[in-house]
Amino acid sequence: MSPRRAVLFAATASLVCLTSLRAQVTVVDDIQRKVSLRVPAARVISLAPSITESLFAIGAGDRVVGVTDYCNYPPDARRRPRVGGIINPNIEAVVALKPDLIVMSMEGNIRDDFRRLTALGFPVLVTNPRTFEGIYRSIGQLGTLTGCADSAAGLVAALRAREAALRAQAGNGAVRTLLVVSVQPLLVAGRNTFIHELLEAAGAANLAAYARGNYPAYSRETVIANNPDVILVTSDAIADASSLIRLFPEWQIVAAVRHGRIHRVKSDLVTRPGPRALDALDALVHILHPAR
Repeated sequence: MSPRRAVLFAATASLVCLTSLRAQVTVVDDIQRKVSLRVPAARVISLAPSITESLFAIGAGDRVVGVTDYCNYPPDARRRPRVGGIINPNIEAVVALKPDLIVMSMEGNIRDDFRRLTALGFPVLVTNPRTFEGIYRSIGQLGTLTGCADSAAGLVAALRAREAALRAQAGNGAVRTLLVVSVQPLLVAGRNTFIHELLEAAGAANLAAYARGNYPAYSRETVIANNPDVILVTSDAIADASSLIRLFPEWQIVAAVRHGRIHRVKSDLVTRPGPRALDALDALVHILHPAR
């Protein structure tokens, strides 16, 4: 672990909830709904991995009573009761845990589940962070609703400082880049995604920024026409860089292939808009600007 990461880990690991648990709390979520609790939540269900990571990072892990099958970080999250998948949570399991707050994501959860849970009378917070500022806002909302406002503010301050340092390290250069999230079918990260924000912050020019859709389908020929200097591929899409060339041998003429600049990036980091997004930014800066 680098010294910078060690400092941040120490800062976040020591966060505890110090805010009073007796006052009413209110926030406006990312779909402009007012969410009010008579007292801060003591039993929280998280329906997305990024939300789970944020709750634990602000010191509210002891309030998390249910998570999805994909919530694998931090290790303590794996010991929480499971309520199913992100797009198919078990509503009966959610109800049985008697939460006083459920947190959902627009990116992975579906509208029907939101309607069912709100119809049952559960307070539901909806988050949709697609930028670093969105992550910081989400962390603040979670801090307010769990009585962890002070520790959430401390975490956000540390994350902001690290973001500024990494952006400065990346500089103003724009490395022509594609980030592949699936190879069969071939899908890339487009403009309206948090991945796009990560790429730009790391000093990349996202060549798929003007394609239609959040994760547009790409043809093999379009990759050749784009001629990226760097190709990034999420770790859940391929086993290693050489397997990408075996799938698409015609890409041998692409600059990224000719210069050996195909890199696997950890899926959990680049696809989760939570506290570890700064680890993702750190990794991308080092891949895109190795000389710095």
